[in-house]
Amino acid sequence: MPIKAIDVATRVKDLASLPDVCIKINQLADNPKSTTYDIKEMIETDAALTARVLRIANSTFFNYGKKVDDLNRAIMLIGTEGLRDIVWATSSISSFARLTNKFVDMDTFWRHSLYTATVARLLAEKCRVINKDRLFLCGLLHDVGHLALYQVMPEEMDVVFLMSEANGEQLYISEKHILGFTHATVSYALLRLWCLPVSICQSVAYHHQPVKCRDYRLDAAIVHLADAVANRAGRVGHKLEYNEYIDPNVWKVTGLSEKIVDSIIQVADEQYRDALSLYLSPISVAA
Repeated sequence: MPIKAIDVATRVKDLASLPDVCIKINQLADNPKSTTYDIKEMIETDAALTARVLRIANSTFFNYGKKVDDLNRAIMLIGTEGLRDIVWATSSISSFARLTNKFVDMDTFWRHSLYTATVARLLAEKCRVINKDRLFLCGLLHDVGHLALYQVMPEEMDVVFLMSEANGEQLYISEKHILGFTHATVSYALLRLWCLPVSICQSVAYHHQPVKCRDYRLDAAIVHLADAVANRAGRVGHKLEYNEYIDPNVWKVTGLSEKIVDSIIQVADEQYRDALSLYLSPISVAA
């Protein structure tokens, strides 16, 4: 029986398991009866996570203008959904850091993902998206399906890479030809297994073809655009995934224009440096 995207996602979910605190905070965020005090108590069970939340609350991402040294205030300022996104972002990087493969340098992969996330958050702000931090998480996780495929189907991915190089086609197209599904489909399956909101799962699933995303087209368009901008800025995750192509329909969906790209890169470069220390420092990638 041919392997399916859900099979790949399930195997990786077992290999890259998330910490219990991440799952519990996700449940609290989805529970209308939970309070900020409940979430605060849960975060405080993890000293490293507590430190990260405070560091992020004091970063240029939020820029409150004064030091935030109280966890309860940080939660109030960031918000429940924003907090969930921070926890998932740091936990995802930590979980996948335990895996190794021959196809991609993990540091390069996460740097591209983090830059894409930074741009996605900036674009979400331009588009006046509610909870722009959701788009940060979408950008960060848009290619996790690649890591899953590299881990579970290395021989098949060898063939995919050869076809992509020989035909000069985008990697996801070669994946579809060889595997019958793409890394974006695997990303979707994995995020659904992690019980992340459907809006996040779908925008990741359609980031290569955003106009096909019916319910969350704006989110998918933002991730598509952020991925292309990251490549244009030289933040490439893998040479065969490098692609500056922007679907022209994205400009209509977002209401933005090509003119904003250079200014977005300029701001993203500044925020990205802060994001590196927040998300890719040893505190966030320790096993």
